[in-house]
Amino acid sequence: MNVARTPAGISNEHLFHNSEAVVYVEGGESSKSTVPAASTDVLFWRGLFDRFAPGHRFHFKPRCGKQTLLKFADKVVDGTITAVIVCMDRDHDHLRGLRAASKVFYTYGYSWENDVWSIDVIEGAFYTLCGVDRSSVVVRPAISEALAQFARRMRWPVYADVLVAPCGDSVIPRGSLKCVSPPGRGWPSIDSAFLLDCVRNARARASGVTIKLTTPLRVDVLRDVYGHLLSYFCYRMLADLLKTHSGQSIPKDFVNAIAIKLGLDLMRPDTLRHHQAQFARLND
Repeated sequence: MNVARTPAGISNEHLFHNSEAVVYVEGGESSKSTVPAASTDVLFWRGLFDRFAPGHRFHFKPRCGKQTLLKFADKVVDGTITAVIVCMDRDHDHLRGLRAASKVFYTYGYSWENDVWSIDVIEGAFYTLCGVDRSSVVVRPAISEALAQFARRMRWPVYADVLVAPCGDSVIPRGSLKCVSPPGRGWPSIDSAFLLDCVRNARARASGVTIKLTTPLRVDVLRDVYGHLLSYFCYRMLADLLKTHSGQSIPKDFVNAIAIKLGLDLMRPDTLRHHQAQFARLND
C-alpha cells in the first residue's frame, strides 16, 4: 500500500516538509512543465499565501487536474484528512455548489487568470518589459478599448457557456483558441462568427434538455469567461505592443509569471475581498 495515499499518510505529509499544511493546487504532473513539481498555479496561490498568511509555513504541491483536487476537497470537507488545504479554479462550479470548508479555496473568477488579468496588469507589464517613456508611448487607451470589445463580443457566448455548464457541456471550446483572430500573432480581436457557430452547436446538443436555474443567472464576462481564453487575449495584446515598440518577443509562460506578480499587487477590489474572506477562515 502506498502510505502517502492513505488518509493518515496524506494528513501527516506536512511533517516531512516541516510545514503547517500541504497546499494542493492544479498542475504539476499533467501540465506541460518540464519540471514535474512545477505549476503556474503554485505561483498564483503561493503569492496569495505570502500576502494573506505571512509568517506561516506551507508546502505547495501541484496535483494534476481539477478532478483529483475535488477528491481531496471532499476528504477535507468530511474530515477524513487534516493539515491539507485545497486550492483550485472555480470554473462554473458555483452553479452546482462549491465545497464548503475553511480549507478549500477557490479563485474568485473562472480561474486564476480571471483573478489576475486586467487593464492595469497589461499596462504595467508593458512598461515593466519595455524601456520607453510613459508619457510618449501611451498604451492604456488601446488596451482599454480592446478589452471592452472583448467583453461586448463575449457577452452572449459566456452567458451561454455558463448556462450549459450544469449539463456538462460548454459553448467556448476548451483547449482551442480559434475565436481569437488573426491566428498566431498580431493585435487580437474576437471572431464573433466563429462563436455564433459554437452557440448554435451547443443549442443543438441541448435540444430537448431542460435547464433549471435555482437563482437568477448573472454573468460578469471578465470574471466568468474561460480563463485560458482571457489570458491568451491579454498575452496577444502585450506581445503585439512589445513587438511594435521594442521589437522584442516574450514566451507566454514568462508573461504569466509577470502577470501574476502584478495582478497580486493590483488586485481588483471584488477579487481582493473574496480572497481576504477565504484567508480569514483559515484558522477556523
